Amino acid sequence: MRPDVHQRCEATVLLRGLTPMTTTATYAISEAARRAGATVHQVRSYVASGLARPCTTTAGGHFVFDEDCVARLRLIAAATRAGLHIADIGTLIKALARNDRRAILAAYRSLAASIDTRQAAIQRLCALIAQTRGASVPEAARHFP
Repeated sequence: MRPDVHQRCEATVLLRGLTPMTTTATYAISEAARRAGATVHQVRSYVASGLARPCTTTAGGHFVFDEDCVARLRLIAAATRAGLHIADIGTLIKALARNDRRAILAAYRSLAASIDTRQAAIQRLCALIAQTRGASVPEAARHFP
């Protein structure tokens, strides 16, 4: 990731954190998942791993989520779509929940380093594919983000 992108993301993470949204709307797990851009299965795995928790559970054992919960789910889903593992983002989620600016920044930098490592691995993969196909690296790289 380019340094300017890192700086913009750091500023956004530090300023926004996971600020409570003070809303009374609640959602079943399917609607919370839809709003977060995740599947119900993913939301259940986030809850099982301790990264997210519903704001309440019904008498029948169904999870209920509010906007604050959905915001956390959205962040977790975005991080997993970026290729990070649930275990990798736990530190950031916990720091955001505590609103600990130093811990947030440290966790963000750790995640950024992990993303950079993955991007370098993708570039190496492109080069290997290009070698096997006899193509140039830029030609092979067009097929990968």
